[in-house]
Amino acid sequence: MANRQKQGPFSGISRLWHEAGPTSRLIVGTLIVALIGIVGLTPKTLFSQELIWPYAALVAAIGWGRSGVAFRPMVILVILGVAQDVSAYAPLGCFGFINLSVFGMSAALSRAFDRERAPIITMLAPILLYSAAFGLVWLLASFASGHMVQLSPLVGAFVVTYIMHMLVAPVFDLGRRITPMTGSMV
Repeated sequence: MANRQKQGPFSGISRLWHEAGPTSRLIVGTLIVALIGIVGLTPKTLFSQELIWPYAALVAAIGWGRSGVAFRPMVILVILGVAQDVSAYAPLGCFGFINLSVFGMSAALSRAFDRERAPIITMLAPILLYSAAFGLVWLLASFASGHMVQLSPLVGAFVVTYIMHMLVAPVFDLGRRITPMTGSMV
């Protein structure tokens, strides 16, 4: 009985998550992003203040990218991007491009620097990736509107998205380790 580990209220869920395969994790992550997106379509005010809503697809792109480049997450990110384009009245393809760009940057950073999933990379890489993502959002929004859009709403969305990332990032880990590229010396 002394060797038995302490059981927390979420120990069963944690055990199931560690045993789940990439497909199950991808489905759960997709459902979470879709749920956040659907709730984001409802009016979001609290005490007459407009609430800032996170860009959940970017959290998924960064999390899924850490496991390497794969076809299924890219297809899902394009579909989520089209849904974002429609709901935000953006030109078709903008958010799909942003999601895929962030996914690719996340995969490249993970391949280059995050072989052992180091905590410092886990903290710093998302800040760099979200900065690039919101820079792309700002550039495409400015280009589409024909003038430079204000940065303050995007900075608020950046902060809220990063807070969401800190809370749910493990859900978007597909559980695979990045292996050296074929033919590489490493």
